[in-house]
Amino acid sequence: MRTEDVENVSENNYIFDIDCLQTMRGLGGRERRLLSVPGMENFDGPGNQKFESVPEFCIDAGLKGNIARFINHSCEPNLFVQCVLSSHQDIKLARVMLFAADNIPALQELTYDYGYALDSVHGPDGKLKQMPCFCGSADCRRRLF
Repeated sequence: MRTEDVENVSENNYIFDIDCLQTMRGLGGRERRLLSVPGMENFDGPGNQKFESVPEFCIDAGLKGNIARFINHSCEPNLFVQCVLSSHQDIKLARVMLFAADNIPALQELTYDYGYALDSVHGPDGKLKQMPCFCGSADCRRRLF
C-alpha cells in the first residue's frame, strides 16, 4: 500500500485503524490449535491455567478487515502501532491505530513491523514454524517468526 492519495504524511500523524480484531475465545480460536499441539491432550478448558493465559483478541486480517490488512511488514517500518482508548477506559477494547513513524513522502510504501517474536509460532503438529522475511531493509531480521 502506498501514500497515493496524499502529498506527504508527517511524523506522528494518524494514518488509520487496524480494523481486524478477532476473538480468541471459543473453539474457533487458539484453543482448538492448542489442542492439536503434542502435550496439550489434557487441556481441560476454562479452569485450566493455560486457558486463562490465552489472549482475548488478536489481529487477524485473513478473512476480513479494512484497508490496513494490505499493509506489508518491514523490519524498518515507516508506521508504528499504538493502542488508543477513545470513548471508554476499557483496555480490552482499545482501538489499534497506525501512525507515521517518520515523514513519509507521497508514493512511498506504507509498512509496519508485525511484531512476531522469533521462534514463537508452532504448527498444528507442534513443530516450530518459520517464515522468511523479504522486506529488503538494511537491518532485516531475515525472518518474520
